Amino acid sequence: MPNDISRRQLLTSTGSVLGTGLAASLLTGTEVSAAENPKDYSFKYCFNTSTIRGQNLSLVEEVEIAAKAGYDAIEPWLRKIDPFVKEGGSLKDLNKRIKDHGLTVESAIGFAQWIVDDDEKRAAGLEQAKRDMDTLSQIEAVRIAAPPTGATKQTDLNLF
Repeated sequence: MPNDISRRQLLTSTGSVLGTGLAASLLTGTEVSAAENPKDYSFKYCFNTSTIRGQNLSLVEEVEIAAKAGYDAIEPWLRKIDPFVKEGGSLKDLNKRIKDHGLTVESAIGFAQWIVDDDEKRAAGLEQAKRDMDTLSQIEAVRIAAPPTGATKQTDLNLF
């Protein structure tokens, strides 16, 4: 049928239309006001701070960058939060700073060794995970990403 459109054609056309609209907006200097772009929608854009990890920025600088870039939320690493606290930073103040920048903490990355095939290491990893979750609760983080740290080289790991 001549009127049938493939998924590929639909995606290409849609992308072209959206790209043209964005380009026109950028070229004319048109900005979307806060009233036209409310942040009360259910989908949030979250900045994973690992994307700028190589820049060796402070945690505070990472928060500022996420806000300036227009993100709704930030996903910090506990490897950044822990030194921040050890150097005298306050989780209460960090939470306030995050909120003052209009951000939330939808997730954070922890590296506790919770899945290793060693009872002692696993118990220590689970205790670390509990401490991590306590830290994150103080900055009102919603969830924690818990990669399988320590279990990446073992092919016969019993997941039960």
